[in-house]
Amino acid sequence: MTTTETIATAINQIDEKKEKLKKAFDDLQAHRSLLSPSLSLSWSEIDSHFSSLQSSLANRFRLLQSTAPLKDDSYRLDTSTSSSEEVSEQPVVEPELRALCEKMDGIGLSKYLIVQWDDDAPLNQEVSAAIRYSPDPASMVLDAVEGLNQNHTPSSSGKSFDARRVFVLLMEVLIESNANITVDTRNRAKKLAYDWKTKIDTKPFEALVFLHLVAAFELGSEFNSEELSDYVFMIAKYKQATSVCNKIGLDRERVGTLIKKLMDSGKSILAVKFMYECGMTDEFEPISVLKSYIKDSREAALRVCVEDNYSTKSQNEAIDKEVSALKAAIKIIKDQNLDSEFTQEKVEERVEELEKYKALRKRNATNPPKQEPQQKGKKRTRDCNGTQVPAPSQQLLSRPEAVLMPEHSHHGLQLNPYGLMTSAFSGVVVNPLAGLFGSAATPQPHYYAQQTGFVLPPQYHPPYYSQ
Repeated sequence: MTTTETIATAINQIDEKKEKLKKAFDDLQAHRSLLSPSLSLSWSEIDSHFSSLQSSLANRFRLLQSTAPLKDDSYRLDTSTSSSEEVSEQPVVEPELRALCEKMDGIGLSKYLIVQWDDDAPLNQEVSAAIRYSPDPASMVLDAVEGLNQNHTPSSSGKSFDARRVFVLLMEVLIESNANITVDTRNRAKKLAYDWKTKIDTKPFEALVFLHLVAAFELGSEFNSEELSDYVFMIAKYKQATSVCNKIGLDRERVGTLIKKLMDSGKSILAVKFMYECGMTDEFEPISVLKSYIKDSREAALRVCVEDNYSTKSQNEAIDKEVSALKAAIKIIKDQNLDSEFTQEKVEERVEELEKYKALRKRNATNPPKQEPQQKGKKRTRDCNGTQVPAPSQQLLSRPEAVLMPEHSHHGLQLNPYGLMTSAFSGVVVNPLAGLFGSAATPQPHYYAQQTGFVLPPQYHPPYYSQ
């Protein structure tokens, strides 16, 4: 057996040897009265010391494995991140960042990350690689959260920076690393979590930090599950919400109640996210909820326009509102590979249609189309009342309801490439609000000549009007 193989075997046996040491310590404690009063060590202190050594040895050995692959993989350290392929994929760690982790300088690490923070270049991967150089990652992260008391510290750009963002990043990385947490570290974290809980009130970001403390240091059993569920509801909009929900020990019934609460509060898209990412799809119907969400987003956008009589401002607001909602739905559809379930909704085509319409309105507002001089011998199109028919793009701008109306309210209407409504039934104009307001939106027949721009050949004139 080579030296490397011997080290791997020894490290894998540490837990077994610690158990034997604990039995010996318990036997010694049974004869405490015979021991010197100066011997006041507790098992938690001994366990903390050996756990720290174990973590340090394991991290250093992983690095050794990455540079000197073993011939026989059976002697590799038993850890999910031990393969040389995975280690080689880790990003390059800056020397200063590595040194801070090796020295267990939690406060220095926080300050370094604040200075280096860049929203356009997240540090997650680099920090995840660097934290493995720490002898005790959990203790170092806790030092960082405990030690940096001021929430706002200047960043590299000179602007104020919310240090809590660094705390969340460090605890996210700690959760992913599956680092060992000693009894002493967990007790310190518990005290900090109770203190942080008093800051929450109705502040979502304080709740986010608190829940990360609970998740990272495995404190779920220390707090009331209903209270934890309420805090998860408070932070549901954050991308980390489902990951902390899965780590704080909430049972399925509690998570189910949380999802129902999100749906009842009109947060359907978040509810669907929780259904999938918290493994609750067998108790809910996420596809049905998502389809209703898409339909409701269209109707909500139309209501914005109707309430302000299709003003320019309301049209822009409605389009932005619907596009934002549909893009959120598209993300879940892509993440969960649900494209085949949403072929009828044509969500991406709808987003493209709305964005093109908004771009057209903006372009026409900036550069109004010039009226082309009439060519000799060429007459402009007019309807039977003598009214000039506008160009197709102008028809689109004059009929915003044609683009913004809900799909289910077309009732036989077809949208041509310019977004204009044409009827499958001659002589009938359909109110664009049909399907929204009941009988008030019932289609009404009109004489074809009243439909500006919609001129039908004589053979299609309704027979119940005079010719």
